[in-house]
Amino acid sequence: MDAYSGYNQIRMNKADEEKTSFTTDQGLYCYKVMPFGLKNTGATYQRLVNRIFARQIGKNMEVYVDDMLTKSTTAEKHMEDLKETFDVLRKYQMKLNLSKCVFGVPSRRFLGFQVHQRGIEVNPEKIKALEGMASPKTLKDVQKLTGCLASLNRCIAKSTDKCAPFFKAIKKGKRLEWSTECEEAFQKLKEYLGRAPILSKPVVGETLYLYLSVIDLYLSVTEVATSLVLIRLEEGIQKPVYYTSKALLPAETRYSPVEKIALALITSTRKLRPYFQAHTIEVYTDCPLKLILQKPEVSGRLTKWAVELSEYDIRYTPKAVIKGQAISDFIAEFTEPDAKVRKVMEDEQTTKFQWKLHVDGSSNTHGSGAGIVITTPEGDTMECAMRFDFKATNNQAEYEALLAGLRVCIALGADELEIYSDLQVVVNQVLDEYQAREEHMIAYLDITKRLLRKFKVYRISQIPREENEKADALSKLASATTSIRSKAIPVAHLTKPSTVESKEITIAEIRPSPGDWTYKLRKYLEENILPEDAIEAKRIRYRSTRYTILRGELYRRGFSKVLQRCISGEKNRRDPEKRPQWSVWEPHWG
Repeated sequence: MDAYSGYNQIRMNKADEEKTSFTTDQGLYCYKVMPFGLKNTGATYQRLVNRIFARQIGKNMEVYVDDMLTKSTTAEKHMEDLKETFDVLRKYQMKLNLSKCVFGVPSRRFLGFQVHQRGIEVNPEKIKALEGMASPKTLKDVQKLTGCLASLNRCIAKSTDKCAPFFKAIKKGKRLEWSTECEEAFQKLKEYLGRAPILSKPVVGETLYLYLSVIDLYLSVTEVATSLVLIRLEEGIQKPVYYTSKALLPAETRYSPVEKIALALITSTRKLRPYFQAHTIEVYTDCPLKLILQKPEVSGRLTKWAVELSEYDIRYTPKAVIKGQAISDFIAEFTEPDAKVRKVMEDEQTTKFQWKLHVDGSSNTHGSGAGIVITTPEGDTMECAMRFDFKATNNQAEYEALLAGLRVCIALGADELEIYSDLQVVVNQVLDEYQAREEHMIAYLDITKRLLRKFKVYRISQIPREENEKADALSKLASATTSIRSKAIPVAHLTKPSTVESKEITIAEIRPSPGDWTYKLRKYLEENILPEDAIEAKRIRYRSTRYTILRGELYRRGFSKVLQRCISGEKNRRDPEKRPQWSVWEPHWG
């Protein structure tokens, strides 16, 4: 249905009539009804129809400005729905343009798409126009073609890939070159639109599913696009709801494969925000997105995206069996690129644990100390100076620095470690090239090798002192004086040598009770279980982006990326007299 001169059916406010004045040869006139051409006429009319059809919109009616669609599942129900619509129109004295109204039809064009009982499909008139279109010969023809396709993007799988030759042909600074590649893409596009999939309408409250893929256009590393399809299940068959595709910016093409997949998801949430707000979304991808977004060492942009995604109810699932031809075609087109993405991801998994540890010990008349510099796979740096409360030789100080650095790396979850030291004796003893003769040196070497066995791969190398400047400066800072007051660099105190046996304090693991503040966070992060209350579940999802589980402990990410361990109520009940040998120090991220 279409309203008859819809804007003119709204009366102007008496005080505003003079503001619509216009001059003619017969005098000065003004509008008593809302004219076409005013800045806010569209918004005003939309507010009107939203108010008068408030009970029907989304139920048996859809309205966009002056286009109205009454929908029903059966013919009998349709008569009741039409009667309800006409009663509202009569009540508010709204008139229809009979020449543009059609009643009792199984399908109808609405907002440029053909709507019928099976779903939403491309307007046949647009398809016919594209099929009858000759191959473009000028730049204007190509722009006209891309403009027509832009309105059909939601119905075209991998649209960026299909239209890429056209965009390349109209790049600025280039003359139009309609190549064989463009002609093939044009003909394939015509063929695809002839059998374009029918889009399905989601039901309120049902779970929707999202397939993500990152595609490499023409095997070029500089032209990359992300594509996705939102689907729903109907009688066991997967039906598409919406296709989207986006060409990446030059900076985005340099993202890692994991970041590109995360970008595809974040782009879909921004474009399909109403769907994500109204439905639970299950994301089908072979990439462990949830695990990556919750890792403590994620990059800044991934952390920001994780916070943005926490607004929605998103679940991550490995790709399942495909139960729909349209979805099968979509997935088949991405099989090879996804395999390449997974391979790159696997390569990254093997190299991302390449932690680097620089250590140095120092001993002088003022005392002894050590310097530790740890570099993460992302390039972040942790620095610590350690003061010894006992006398130590240079060799002992170097070993203490090495042992402290190894303990910190183990606590941070490093699997592959590259160690640098400028003391030849210690390095060669660890490499079994030198023999340790003194009893205390043998003890230090034994502890060192015991800790090194906890790494999958490690390598220790001797480097010149000039290449170990940071650790050297930290060790001298720690050993220079007994009263160190450094706000930028944390300083730890070691009260006894590592070779001195001490009784270890064993603290039984206490799982938080349901009343503990960490309980709900742990349940979600470890078991993906949320509270039944929707508001509380949303709050937990949002908070979880700032927390991570590391070696069974709950940590909170600080603003400077420092991990802060969360203490539950039960763990605060330790005996204050039982103090460990080591002082606690916070890692500083440089």
